Amino acid sequence: MVLEREQPYTLRRMFLDEATISVIGGAGGRGCVSWRREKYVPKGGPDGGDGGYGGDVVLVANDDTDTLSTFSSRKRFEAKRGDYGKGKKKAGAGGDDLLLRVPTGTIVYDISPDAQAPILADLLHDGDRVLVARGGRGGYGNAHFATSTRQRPDFAELGEPGEERMLRLELKLIADVGIIGYPSVGKSSLIARVSSARPKIADYPFTTLIPNLGVATIHQRSFTLCDVPGLIEGASEGKGLGDQFLRHIERCGILLHLLDISRALQGTEVDTAVLETDYRAIRAELNAYSPALAAKRELILLNKVDLIGNDTASVEQALQARSLPVFASISAATGFGTEALLSALLPLILQERIKRQEERESSGGELPVLKPQEQTRSMGAYRIERDEKKRIIVRGARIEQFTHMTNFESEGALRRFRDVLERIGLLKALERERKGFAAPVLIGNIRVDSYLAIE
Repeated sequence: MVLEREQPYTLRRMFLDEATISVIGGAGGRGCVSWRREKYVPKGGPDGGDGGYGGDVVLVANDDTDTLSTFSSRKRFEAKRGDYGKGKKKAGAGGDDLLLRVPTGTIVYDISPDAQAPILADLLHDGDRVLVARGGRGGYGNAHFATSTRQRPDFAELGEPGEERMLRLELKLIADVGIIGYPSVGKSSLIARVSSARPKIADYPFTTLIPNLGVATIHQRSFTLCDVPGLIEGASEGKGLGDQFLRHIERCGILLHLLDISRALQGTEVDTAVLETDYRAIRAELNAYSPALAAKRELILLNKVDLIGNDTASVEQALQARSLPVFASISAATGFGTEALLSALLPLILQERIKRQEERESSGGELPVLKPQEQTRSMGAYRIERDEKKRIIVRGARIEQFTHMTNFESEGALRRFRDVLERIGLLKALERERKGFAAPVLIGNIRVDSYLAIE
């Protein structure tokens, strides 16, 4: 399947409008254990530098990207880690941020087990970005721990692991005009006629397997059009192909509803009752899928009017009597009426753009571009809980970070770890919780009971 978009040449690629990926911030660099050694400075003291911060993972909306196919084969994305600290108090370089480009119109869902909100961001405009995984802090070097009572710290911190999230990306194409209708009514032919897009066109149903985008230009102004695979009765329940792509016309400003005269042609006469039946069937599917979609401004077009010699006055009057006013009559195959259609559409599209902009401003925007919420960084902000295995687990952003960054192979680092837990009251709290039970103790996902000498 491919997505056709107006290009100076034909560019074909896999079209993908949903993807699930894992993103991981870069780990922080490890702090350095180093000692100043210079001539005539026999006791220069510790001079180990700090590790660098890990890079962040950021999603960026890009108008030049129109599919999520980048994420079809690769599912795991990790930013660069920070460099290790060095002697002479030299800090390690920070890791580069990882920028992942997604199409404008991409909704980002956080599906991690600890997700705070289902929708993380809605990237509506070119350049919108959202930080989805923070890099870890670099570990402090031993110079950081020198005090009047600890003059020879022989330890440094490890780098903090980067944040990890599971994301679901869902693309909803953004266009000024969405073209809907039964299969083979001429939606792709219309886009091919008024733009440089070259979708596949054939005389059998469901030729269009994926949405097509095109850019039309009239009176030195441009606007985008999108058509979706043909709809049939029951599309909103999964029949046919249209139910997979109806989301792509939810963000169109105006809907063009194509009615195919050839479906109602009986000899030289047009049975407008057939056209009305087609129209009502598609309208029912729009209502069933989304009331908001059904409420969009809709214009009715008659297509393939070349089959009746382009004389549509009587057909238009008959449809008007059925409360189906025809906006324009065209032949996408011959080009009849298409330029007049674009001229009539342009002022309506400009009005719709202004209306949508005013609605966004009055409501403070549609869905904001969010950053993950900052968690409290106080060491004393923790909670103690038990899981189904009766293990004692300590939760808290800062205490978990501190534990991850402690080098338990170093006696000095272990002594500092115990001192901090005693100072914040966690050691006594764990002793009370564990008394009488030899239950494992974890801080986050690191088991620590063997390091604490608690009963």
